[in-house]
Amino acid sequence: MAATLIESMQELSLKELSAKTEPMMVQFKIAGVGRFELELEADVAVRDVKKFAKEQCNIEPEHMRLVYKGRQLKEADSLECYDSKAGEPIQLFFTAGHVSMMGGVGGTGGGRRANVPPQRNPFSAPVRGLPGSKGLRSSRVSGRPGGMALIRKYGILMKRQEFREKAQEIGFVKYR
Repeated sequence: MAATLIESMQELSLKELSAKTEPMMVQFKIAGVGRFELELEADVAVRDVKKFAKEQCNIEPEHMRLVYKGRQLKEADSLECYDSKAGEPIQLFFTAGHVSMMGGVGGTGGGRRANVPPQRNPFSAPVRGLPGSKGLRSSRVSGRPGGMALIRKYGILMKRQEFREKAQEIGFVKYR
């Protein structure tokens, strides 16, 4: 009698029974690298999706940005907005880590810039470049001082030669 009472009490709960969602195939596209697919459930958080994607593409989750239909997916979002029948992949953008983004030497003369704190967030460069003259702007890749050969458009902040080497990897296509 007591055992049946315990079993019936365990069955009672205030939580609603959650419907188990079927896994779906989610397509990912990395500019300049390729595509891959993961089998995920719709209620998986984006932060977990990034961990699963790391196994496929060897990009650290903190360096990933996921964009679906022109909207960046936030860490707390889930994949409920993804339509697997539409065939449109989730775009995976990546950037170098914050240490790589700061560059090596930091400015003209080989030392740290005077009175300028290091840039902490690699996704938000100052609108008008780093403070100081043109010569103090340094490349994100090598840290060499830029001067007039630094490409600043779209926040790239790379030397011309470095951009030519990395353009296809970043996702730029040369049409000529």
